[in-house]
Amino acid sequence: MRVSQEKTKKVTMKVKSNLFLKEETQIIIHHWIRTLNIKLGWIKDFDKLVVNYISTVLFETFRSSSKLINEFAIHTDIVWRIDYSTFDDYQFICSGSEDNTVRVWDVDNNKKIQSFNEHSSGVYCVKFSSYHYHNHRQN
Repeated sequence: MRVSQEKTKKVTMKVKSNLFLKEETQIIIHHWIRTLNIKLGWIKDFDKLVVNYISTVLFETFRSSSKLINEFAIHTDIVWRIDYSTFDDYQFICSGSEDNTVRVWDVDNNKKIQSFNEHSSGVYCVKFSSYHYHNHRQN
């Protein structure tokens, strides 16, 4: 009878231990959710955290292994965004800045080839479009 009581006691302890681990896991998850300010549907927010982490690591790896080739210094304030494109054999960079301007640069000769100065505030996004080039170029 004593063996049976010991087995029952061991099973009871194991069940209590498993319940404690489940409760502890729930407490940890709730803490993470509160700490990270994650709402219900947290898996999407968790995905964002993972993507942001990966983006940061990839950018830092790219940045640390890169070298400065050229510098374009005409903007008078923070450059928020750049875009790079090639048309035929020409390379261009477009930059948008807090100084309310967009500038287009010829990469090969390090010259500004176009300025757009009529923005009422900083320019936070720039993007080349191949539409005009493909529809209006002269062969």
